[in-house]
Amino acid sequence: MKSTWLYCALCAIVLCVVPYSYTWWTWIFIVPFLFRRQGVYCLISFALLFVLTLRMKPPQINQPEAHTRLKIHEIHTSYVIAEGPQGKFLLYGAESYGLDDVLEADISCELLSSQKNFGLFDFSAYMKKRNIHYSCELKESSLLAQGNSLRASLWKRVQAFENPQRKWLLQSLYHIQDKEDRLEFIGSTGLHLSLLLHCLTSLASLWISKRRAQGICLFVLAGAATLGSWRDSLLRIFCFRLVAWLMPHNKQDRLGISALLFLICRPYLVNELVFVLPFLFRFLALFQHRHIPRFFYTMSVLIPLQFYYFHELDIIGLLIFSVLRYLYMANYCCAMLYCILPFSLLFPLGNLILEIIRSLESFHISFYYQASLLFVTLWLYFLLHCFHRRNRRALFSLLLMLLYTQYAPYFRPYAHVLMLDVGQGDCTLISLPFHQGNILIDVAGSEKRNIPKDVIVPALQAQGVTSIDALIITHDDLDHSGGLEQLQELMEVKRIITSKQETLEFGSFQFLFLLPDAELSDKNENSIITYVDLFKQRFLFMGDAGKQAEALLMKRYPSLKADILKVGHHGSKSASSRPFLHSLHPLLALISCGAHNFYGHPHQEVLDALQTANISIMDTPHTGAVSIKITNFFQIYKTAAGDFGVIHIK
Repeated sequence: MKSTWLYCALCAIVLCVVPYSYTWWTWIFIVPFLFRRQGVYCLISFALLFVLTLRMKPPQINQPEAHTRLKIHEIHTSYVIAEGPQGKFLLYGAESYGLDDVLEADISCELLSSQKNFGLFDFSAYMKKRNIHYSCELKESSLLAQGNSLRASLWKRVQAFENPQRKWLLQSLYHIQDKEDRLEFIGSTGLHLSLLLHCLTSLASLWISKRRAQGICLFVLAGAATLGSWRDSLLRIFCFRLVAWLMPHNKQDRLGISALLFLICRPYLVNELVFVLPFLFRFLALFQHRHIPRFFYTMSVLIPLQFYYFHELDIIGLLIFSVLRYLYMANYCCAMLYCILPFSLLFPLGNLILEIIRSLESFHISFYYQASLLFVTLWLYFLLHCFHRRNRRALFSLLLMLLYTQYAPYFRPYAHVLMLDVGQGDCTLISLPFHQGNILIDVAGSEKRNIPKDVIVPALQAQGVTSIDALIITHDDLDHSGGLEQLQELMEVKRIITSKQETLEFGSFQFLFLLPDAELSDKNENSIITYVDLFKQRFLFMGDAGKQAEALLMKRYPSLKADILKVGHHGSKSASSRPFLHSLHPLLALISCGAHNFYGHPHQEVLDALQTANISIMDTPHTGAVSIKITNFFQIYKTAAGDFGVIHIK
């Protein structure tokens, strides 16, 4: 039976990673492999993987009724997750209710949507994987029954404390915290809880047998998981610890069964850190034939994962990872003990630990790189060779890969145009080949939030961009220039262009500003119109210029053509006239606007005109950010929503 379950778990991971529409095709490769296993284990593996496949089937989406009975299932910082007859959904405006409370409510619902950018967290996709598709607002409600479960009792006890203590307990036990006071992934992945369980087991083993100590701690963990609503991290720890207790000897199959059991319960977590990080730690340990220093072992696993999930390698975070893990564990112990026996010293001690954590996490020495799955796979392949045979060539390959992450832009032979999803505004990045320059067109601002901090700078850093060589401000409007000062506080901007009379050249690439001497009726029509030729692929960025500017463009530049058109004024009907579209004859139209925006952008009249002219449309509310890569041979696009294709092949 040795290794059978580990191989089965790897098959399960493959099944969970591929899209559901390709799942049954994947069985063509899995079935021959399964029949190579031993007798009865083959049948059991087949049955478990079949159950997993059925669990992955997308459920039917039902909109919650306007008047319904619901139960508070989870409570988060600014919303709760409620469960009704049609399933679970996000609910806003229910902050006064507790866990497991049952309500009679009137609600208004809409499908979940959020901004989608490469390398940034997509909230709607995160929720949809958990079968939560609707966002609802609570209009009227009445309490039918208060929650009487153990977790509801703990929640009420926490709410009964005064504000400083309550805030600390909510943060430590439920991860409910201020938006500007976010702790790192150790807390959310439950690594401090697995460390706590290990420490408790080791301590109990001083008086009783190790196996009995593991059984007692497993029972305690089940109680904690019940109080914690069986969060993903608690379920993972329970699965892994339960199998370790039942199978104390065979490490390979123990890991396989643990992973398989967890994925059957939560298949959507296959590519999230809560599963990937502990699984990789255990998987690589199976091949560690010689002693490897724990510090090197931890860092070597965290490096590719930081690049892959966060697109940022935080050196300080790596060095203090183990210290932070112990600090999180100590704070959790203080909070749990304070709920049971509120000793006065526990609260200041817990607050002191949190302050130390914040202080340590405030120091950053960061390197940026957007790692692909291929990069992570190669890294793990060479890492296995290092662990298995102390292979010097493999170690050299790892160092070479690490060096490449910082010089990758200098090796990129293509130009890259990236239209960010900033909501109702504009921001487009143009990265020239071989790191010749990074040009940004517009930087959207907002009165409600800091768009450069929340979206633009993280999205640029995910692309390896740490400074802007030139920033083109098409015109002085909040949704085009409002984030300028905020951007300058976060990232170096070497040159700012606000006039059509200026020139901009980077090597052989020249950015032309059309209608340089035109003075039209308003600031929108006077937007800087940018034309650039990238490997004979012509791009035209219209800013907020409308039909008046378009008419003048056709008059002054009768032979003007564009392969890619950045549509003027976010798709407003004041721009994109049919004669102008016919004259340019672009292949693709890009529209940047906010979902369900007040202005009704993009206007149906514009969409109809684009479709009539046989121009493909990509707008940020539907596609999210749009990435276009151009070489001498082909031009490909990819959207943050997952679409991919070829625009033009020469």
